[in-house]
Amino acid sequence: MDTLEPPASHHVIAALGWLELGNPTEALAELQRIEPELRSQPAVQAARLDCLMVTKQWDDAAKLAKSLCAQCPKEAGLWLHYAYSTRRRAGGSIEQAYKILEPMQAIFPDEWLIGYNLACYLCQMNRLGEAEEILAEARTVGGAKVDQLADSDEDLAPLRKDDS
Repeated sequence: MDTLEPPASHHVIAALGWLELGNPTEALAELQRIEPELRSQPAVQAARLDCLMVTKQWDDAAKLAKSLCAQCPKEAGLWLHYAYSTRRRAGGSIEQAYKILEPMQAIFPDEWLIGYNLACYLCQMNRLGEAEEILAEARTVGGAKVDQLADSDEDLAPLRKDDS
């Protein structure tokens, strides 16, 4: 993703800071301070996507994420956001999210969150054997972080029931 020069880059950083503080309204206001001709830049739009996701505006988030994936196909995080928001948008589904993310596993083999999310989707589609395999692959890359998330993730609850 192309980098922005100050002051636009400072506004993006400030917007992300507002999001961390739980204030998406101020984050969006910060993005509005960026010169209009720079607001379409991927870095600015990615920050806007984060705001949309925090405020659960899934339809707009899915549309923006799809556009960003087309512009920046080498950004694994954007694909994760695209799948996640597609699952939650009106008319969206786990199956749609899975179809978006599944090909990305081969493209981003070192991104354990892709495998983790695929395991979640597979669990919810009742494909538990496949979910276990992909979760194990995610563990080889992500290590203990995978188990920390998996322990309380409701999407993976069918695997925990299977273990008991």
